[in-house]
Amino acid sequence: MKRALGLVLVAVVLAACGDTGGGGGGGGDAGTLVGGPGTTLSEGLPPVSAVFFGTAYDAGTMAIYDKAVKFKAGGPLVAVATLLAPKDKADMKVTVEINGSVKATLQLSDGGNGQTYGVDLSGQKFTPGSYLVSFLTTAGKNLASASVTITP
Repeated sequence: MKRALGLVLVAVVLAACGDTGGGGGGGGDAGTLVGGPGTTLSEGLPPVSAVFFGTAYDAGTMAIYDKAVKFKAGGPLVAVATLLAPKDKADMKVTVEINGSVKATLQLSDGGNGQTYGVDLSGQKFTPGSYLVSFLTTAGKNLASASVTITP
């Protein structure tokens, strides 16, 4: 009897939560174009423990502009990572590797909101190839990383 009553209660709750055909709207900036094809504010931040690449990022929101995984050599390039938990910027570094060798170790750029941080990679003078960009603690623990391809 208790099971039947429980099932009826669940059915009533689900029916009350059903689609009424109305609604819509809302979302605020979710549809606002941030930069580049297919990059909206809601898509401009990487998920937890991931890195997004783009041509720039907004230091206030950390949203990335012109998100992609392939970039032309000599052009602007930034990386933004969202970490699992907030970290102190002083306890973090970013490494750039190619073919298993560290090409550069960088400090985080200005901006960040506790869990999301960025770094400007434009000054690295990348040659064509695939690079691994890792956000690490100063002790070397990997917090987030991803690969980016530089084309001629």
